[in-house]
Amino acid sequence: MEPDKLARFKEYGEFILRKIDSVPQRPSQQEDWVPTSLDDCLMGLREAAQKTLELATSPVKIGVMGEFSSGKSLLLGSLIGYADALPVSENPTTGNVTAIHIKPQESFVTTKLGNYAVEYLSHEGVNECLHFMLGEANRRATAAGLPSLQVSKIQTGKDISNWCEEAWKSSNNLELRYLLRELLLFLRAYQAYGEALCSKHYHIDAITAYEGLQLTEMPMAIQTLKFEDIPSAHIRLPSAPQILETQLLQNSFPLIRRVHLEVKICREIWDLTGAEEFVLLDFPGLGAANSGARDTFLSLRELAQVQTILVLLNGKSPGSDHANKIFTMMQQQRPGQDLKDLILVGVGRFDQLPLDSEGRERTLDFLIEDHPNAQPLQTDVVFQKLKVLQTIIDGADAFTTEKDRIVLLSPLLGLAELAKSSTTIKVGSEQFLANLDYPDYLDRSKRLQQKWGKLSERLLTTDPGNSLGRQLNYFAQDGGINKLRELIQNHVATHGLKQLYKDTRRSADVIRQQQEQLKDIIAEIHEQGIPTADNPALIQLSLAIESLEKTYRSVQKDLGKEPLKDRRGVVVSDVIKDELTFRILNWSQWTFLFNKSQNGTIAIAESKGAAGKLFDRGNRVNNSLPTKSDDFYPEFAKTVKQLEEFARERICQAVVDLLNKLAHQVVLEREKLQVILNPEMEEFIEDKFGVEAADLFYKLLLGCDPNQWKEAIILEINNQDKSISPEIMFPLARQDEKHTIGQIFDWSPDRNQISSRTANHQLFVLRLRDEITTSASLHLVQYVSEVNQQVNAELEGILDQIIPNLQNLSKKEELLRYIAAGDLPPELAISTWLEILTKIATINESDIYEYL
Repeated sequence: MEPDKLARFKEYGEFILRKIDSVPQRPSQQEDWVPTSLDDCLMGLREAAQKTLELATSPVKIGVMGEFSSGKSLLLGSLIGYADALPVSENPTTGNVTAIHIKPQESFVTTKLGNYAVEYLSHEGVNECLHFMLGEANRRATAAGLPSLQVSKIQTGKDISNWCEEAWKSSNNLELRYLLRELLLFLRAYQAYGEALCSKHYHIDAITAYEGLQLTEMPMAIQTLKFEDIPSAHIRLPSAPQILETQLLQNSFPLIRRVHLEVKICREIWDLTGAEEFVLLDFPGLGAANSGARDTFLSLRELAQVQTILVLLNGKSPGSDHANKIFTMMQQQRPGQDLKDLILVGVGRFDQLPLDSEGRERTLDFLIEDHPNAQPLQTDVVFQKLKVLQTIIDGADAFTTEKDRIVLLSPLLGLAELAKSSTTIKVGSEQFLANLDYPDYLDRSKRLQQKWGKLSERLLTTDPGNSLGRQLNYFAQDGGINKLRELIQNHVATHGLKQLYKDTRRSADVIRQQQEQLKDIIAEIHEQGIPTADNPALIQLSLAIESLEKTYRSVQKDLGKEPLKDRRGVVVSDVIKDELTFRILNWSQWTFLFNKSQNGTIAIAESKGAAGKLFDRGNRVNNSLPTKSDDFYPEFAKTVKQLEEFARERICQAVVDLLNKLAHQVVLEREKLQVILNPEMEEFIEDKFGVEAADLFYKLLLGCDPNQWKEAIILEINNQDKSISPEIMFPLARQDEKHTIGQIFDWSPDRNQISSRTANHQLFVLRLRDEITTSASLHLVQYVSEVNQQVNAELEGILDQIIPNLQNLSKKEELLRYIAAGDLPPELAISTWLEILTKIATINESDIYEYL
């Protein structure tokens, strides 16, 4: 049900955007009676429609959040079955939002990583990020007792640099200095690369990604660092490069908005059946000193558009306050929502839970031992004995009310378990595998895994539904990775799509709010005395253009969905296959062979007596009876060439029928336009309005009558060098420069007849006929398919000219008035774009299809 609703919102957003594109960008600059509030309203309406369209067409997004040391990158690697798909380090490394697009692949094989794609912030995004960082800088400066920066008075980047220098030299505050350095590096990166790289997308290979997408190490002794030691701006890049090299990627790192990576996973690792396509969004690790403010901005920006959030806690340091900061940040971005419905919780590095101090591992050993007359083990007893376990579970409970959404995790144990399942699958790079196989590398983790498993058994023996027992059980199996995959998949299928619909609906609500505002502004305009009636011919012309554009958009959308058909509705390739089969079945060679068959065996007797003398052709064998493969080729080549011509005729006729059908669809619009349009006006339009206007008029003349496209499309089809080669299609061995002779059939006089008397020649002939028919059929169908694709491409090319032309023409109000009725004084008629805005203000998603 949700996909249907999302499709409706998609059409809603597209309709609004298409209509806005038909009006001037700033109407207040067109007429002095138009209020500037209309410009702002249209801008807000466009942004809301773009966001609605983006949400309605996007897959379900699962955001993975945690502090930088919680092991997110390794966890994501274990989920997809390849450890170091993302850089893994104890230090903060990946300071970007990384979108991992998961695709299934067949057979039990190693996970395949596609190339990376880098998406840079837009100029607007840079401005938003800069203001966010300035706000945070002001807060830290105030906390350090320094005067704040007056953001509203900033004129240039130099103003920011001067303030940063003054603040740096006035305070040694650690947090403030980290942010000042980050702010300066961001600003300097924009000054050097912003003009060339903002809003750009680049595909890069894995090596470039690994080297260029890691945070540059900065001096941590920042309190003794001089302001002059902060890296200066790089040389300005004048234009966008064709290829993104590693060094440029590193230098422009602060400007990156998102990194994309496509991953193909076999079903044995992660069976995605039942879940819609989804994307794992790896958020920057929160708390990195060198890019904390920028990372937070990127996280907040993307967080508003995720449907499920996987919060990763750090089992190595229970009780960290980073978890509370994450929750507060999420709540700020999604006010009014119960976030606990969106959240899954993973306790990363659970195998590194600090049990060494205070003899806690001995306590764990005591809990799993069998004791005489021992009471059934309860969760509260475990928590009382293992406070560190209670701390980490309580931290997870704070994010969700559903205990089955909490998973205790060890990515390394999960990868080790996967590696055991097959020797052909690699779970990481050679370097990672070498570490995994290193003696004693996982000994402690495996030892604790077994102990947690035994504790799980004791808890589940007392109560099979015990939540802690189940959590520990999943950890004991494979580090909890399969359970997490299951939770994510189920959340996508049962919750994510619903949440995506809710998010899209909220965005659509903003469209409706803007529409109400637009309606009020239009009412104010009319109250000023603007006419509400217009020249009937102009209205008819505008409506016809709008309807024509709508029809052609629908045709363009459906191109390629169905093959070419004849006027009976039969697919052209099927017609040609039937004709081919009919012609090959009527070859005389088959009749001769079947007539010569007795009891399934073909025997060629030498003609003697009167028959031999009458039908003697110089002691030559009768060519009508094929005895070798080459005897079939002349008839085969002839038939193929005939079928090629037959196919061209049928395809051309199908094109004519298709355009006739399209012409019938727009017959009403064409009739209205033919009354108004006069081809002789083109010259006058060029003199009065220029070449561009004349071109718009000319394309309108062509666009309203698809029958005029026939000749050009058919000519292109016939001019293409798409001929069929009988030599390639012929399925039997033939004599050529590499082979002195082709295939000789058993009934040939050149063969030893004694050895073939028991062969069933009749069955062989039937198979031979089927083989020839099948081979020719496959090639002819491929030929028709290629021509069909060319026809679609030609139609796409024509519509790509006509549709934007119709859209641009609808904006040329003065030209439309001239076409409709000459130079009618503008003060006597309402502006066409105002009529369009009236329609925008009244449409909603429930009746959108009435307009499509």
